[in-house]
Amino acid sequence: MREMEPERDRAAFAAVRLIGIDVDGTLVNSKNELTKATVSALQQAADRGIEIALSTGRMASECRELLARLPMIRYIVTCTGSQVIDLRTGQTLFRRSLTADQLRSVCGPLIDLDALLQVFDDRDGFIHNDARRLAEAERYCTPQKAAAARRCHVGEADFPAYLAAYEGPANKIHIFFASADAKEEARRRLAGLPYACMESVPNDLEVMPRDVDKGVGLRALAACLGLRPAQVMAVGDGGNDVGMLDFAGVSVCMGNGSEEARRHARFVTAANDGDGLALAIRRLLAAG
Repeated sequence: MREMEPERDRAAFAAVRLIGIDVDGTLVNSKNELTKATVSALQQAADRGIEIALSTGRMASECRELLARLPMIRYIVTCTGSQVIDLRTGQTLFRRSLTADQLRSVCGPLIDLDALLQVFDDRDGFIHNDARRLAEAERYCTPQKAAAARRCHVGEADFPAYLAAYEGPANKIHIFFASADAKEEARRRLAGLPYACMESVPNDLEVMPRDVDKGVGLRALAACLGLRPAQVMAVGDGGNDVGMLDFAGVSVCMGNGSEEARRHARFVTAANDGDGLALAIRRLLAAG
């Protein structure tokens, strides 16, 4: 892996027609802010005819404020690859979800742990949490994420009853843990079950069908657009970005990225607090 060098890799950069972009740690800075430099670079790419897609662990309902500032973005790969949406038409282009029984088989063994379990409810498009733990979400995640969760998540007064009555698919289960011991215990309890488990930050786990990750979602979108992997660029920073970094012909890790993400990226850019995404896109455009 090396820093981006458009001259050396001009042909690879010039072939890109779709950019898949992680949100937390990539699109936004550490204060959860979208900078002017990032918005400008995204618009320049769109003006060149390059499709921009968010590729995020978030549900679409959690991205509304961001998307309102990014009208150039037409597609979103949500829930760590479980669903791909055409924002212009509202059409779901791809979906691969957990069944209700699978949801219960994951949450049931974990419900007594000191953790914030989040169900990505495919029926209403919102994330559902235990209301009591949502109220004290700062115990499990950053103040910014806790505040955002309380703005757009649904708190269930009786979370076990919600799980027991659940019908229909669920796109993902996301879990924040109060301690490393709680996370390790969750891994132990989930061991052997037929699900994919990955992390985006050190104290979380994402649980999905075994054959789902951001690479699967981005691949599905590329296929819909008639594009080959060599025509796709992916930019991310965490373990849950590995699938799309492996899929894309041009893979870029943020300077603040994890060691796992770095190992799977072809290039590295600056950190998210240094407008690393904007820098990567400008270097891409310079090669075109």
